[in-house]
Amino acid sequence: MTAKELLRIAIVGCGGATEWHIASMRKIKDVELVAVCDMNEGLARRMASKFNISSYYTDFSRLLLEEKVDVVDICTPPQTHATLVIQALEAGHHVLVEKPMALNLSDADRMIKVAKMKGVRLCVVHHELFLSVVMRAKSMVEKGLIGELVGISITDSIPRNSELVLNREHWCHRLPSGIFGEMLPHPIYLATAFLGTLEPVAIHSQKLGRHDWMVADELRVILRGKNGLATIAESVNWSKDIMLLDIFGTKASLHVDIWGAVMTRYAVANDGLLSKGLENLAQGFQQLAGTTSTTLSVILGRYRSGHYTLIKRFIESIQNNTELPVTIDESREVVRLYEAITSQI
Repeated sequence: MTAKELLRIAIVGCGGATEWHIASMRKIKDVELVAVCDMNEGLARRMASKFNISSYYTDFSRLLLEEKVDVVDICTPPQTHATLVIQALEAGHHVLVEKPMALNLSDADRMIKVAKMKGVRLCVVHHELFLSVVMRAKSMVEKGLIGELVGISITDSIPRNSELVLNREHWCHRLPSGIFGEMLPHPIYLATAFLGTLEPVAIHSQKLGRHDWMVADELRVILRGKNGLATIAESVNWSKDIMLLDIFGTKASLHVDIWGAVMTRYAVANDGLLSKGLENLAQGFQQLAGTTSTTLSVILGRYRSGHYTLIKRFIESIQNNTELPVTIDESREVVRLYEAITSQI
C-alpha cells in the first residue's frame, strides 16, 4: 500500500477512549472514518452524529460484511478484545486495539498467530509512551544524560470520587483484578519501556474502602530487571488523578508529572555551597520552564497527544511498510506481566 492510498477505518466501541481516537484520526491525512459500532445503539448513533460518520452499527459481524474497511480500531472493554480482534484479523483487516491487548497470554498468542497468518498488522494503544514528556525522558535516558539507569518508580491514582470508582456497574469492576485490571497496563508498559524484561518479585493488594464491588483499592508491585528495579504504587483512595514517573540514574534523576507534562531533572551537585546553590537554581529554572510549557500545552490540547502520535505512526507503518510503534513482542510482554500481577490481586 502506498502512502497516498486512502485507509478506511471502522471503530468498535463508543466509550470514553473512542473520542481520543477519532480526534487523532481526524488530524491524519489519507484516513477516512467510515463507521462506528457499539452494542448500545444510542451510543453508536450519537458518536456517528457527533463526528459526522456516515454509518453506525450494533452488530460487528454485519459491519464487517457491509463496509469496505482497511483498519478496525477496537475500543471495547478488555474482556471482549480477543474475540473481536481475532474476528477482524480473520477478515483480513489491520487492527488497532486498546490496552490491555488481552487478559492472558493464551489469548494474546492466538491474536498474534492469526495476524501473522493473515499478513496484517496488530498494534496495541500504549499511548503514554508517546506523550512528549515521556518521549523526552526516554531520550535523555538513552543518551546517558542521567548516567546509568538503576530504577524507576511509578505512581498512579484515580480519584476516590470518580465515576469509574463509584459506578458499581462499570465493566472495570468485572475484570479478574477489578479496577486495577484497567489501571495496570500503563505502568507496566512504561516500566518495560525503560527497563526491558521484568519479573514481579512482590505484589501486595489491600482493600481500605467500603465499596463492596471492589476486589481491592490499594496495590503495590515490585518488579526486578537486569538493569534495575521498578516499583508501582496504585490507589483509588486518593483525592487526585495522578500519574508520576520517577527515573533514577547514577548521575541524575528525572521526576515526570505525566498528566501535568512537567519534567524536573535532579542532578548530583558538586561539593561546595556555591556549586550546590547554582545547581538548585538551574533546576529551579528548568522546572519553571516546564511549568510554563505545560500551561500552553494544556490550553492547546497537546498534553494528551500520545494517542495522536501513536495512531499516526501506526497508520504510517501500514502505508509505508515500516515497524509498528508498539511491536508485537512489546505488547506480548506487557500481557505476560499483566497476567502474572493480576492473578495475585
